[in-house]
Amino acid sequence: MKLAFGMTYASEQVGEDLCESSVFRDTLRLSHYWGDDSVGMSVSIVGSIKGSSKFLRSNFASRFFIDDLDSHVKQHNLGRCITEIILDYIWMPDTWSMSNYGSHNFGLLNNILTLAGRIYPLSHIKPGGIVYLPTPWQFYHGIVMSEHWENLTRTFNVDYIDFNDAELHPLVKSDMKIKDLIAICGKDIEYNLELLTRQGEKVTSLITGDLYHWRGTCDIIMKLTCKEHGKLFFLNKKDPSTSCCLVALYHA
Repeated sequence: MKLAFGMTYASEQVGEDLCESSVFRDTLRLSHYWGDDSVGMSVSIVGSIKGSSKFLRSNFASRFFIDDLDSHVKQHNLGRCITEIILDYIWMPDTWSMSNYGSHNFGLLNNILTLAGRIYPLSHIKPGGIVYLPTPWQFYHGIVMSEHWENLTRTFNVDYIDFNDAELHPLVKSDMKIKDLIAICGKDIEYNLELLTRQGEKVTSLITGDLYHWRGTCDIIMKLTCKEHGKLFFLNKKDPSTSCCLVALYHA
């Protein structure tokens, strides 16, 4: 199963005439990217389209997201194994991305860690599964300085995709093939990629311990590859007596 965060898929709009609409644009892009792949699913809080097996209305940074995902997977009898998560790279101004994708104390990262720590029959990121996160400056700084960063680097191998190699990102590669159509729908792919190279609202930190993972000037996408579960994984478990969420580490 492939997840596309921050995107929508409206089955009823597939094959319709081009229009300048974010819902149509996302549907166009994902239809081209997934092709006939029935295991793709988009996730966003957009409320103006019909729910379907390919669209989950949920906040992927919220603590309720994992339950929403499990319910959706069960309802539509979808696969539990997640091979790819992509956070959309289009329209990510610094402050906006921090306020939305960095909300709930970077709950997005906590949810990614939870999925990486689970195994079948629960929905889970498989070993070798990849998460692609765009890195506008302030959002990137927030990721590296978040409470989840240390666990993230233990659970995933961290690499970066440079602006000049942007098509190593599978959705970017797909988008570039239909960039003229996407432009008609209101967005310039190359311009949005270039925006990710700008430092924007740089936040200075005195913490230097994570400089090994600091992105290069032209790096625009963080690529996280899930390590083997036997090496280290996380399990979020709710204690019924306290209603608290416990995080346990397991080593082989």
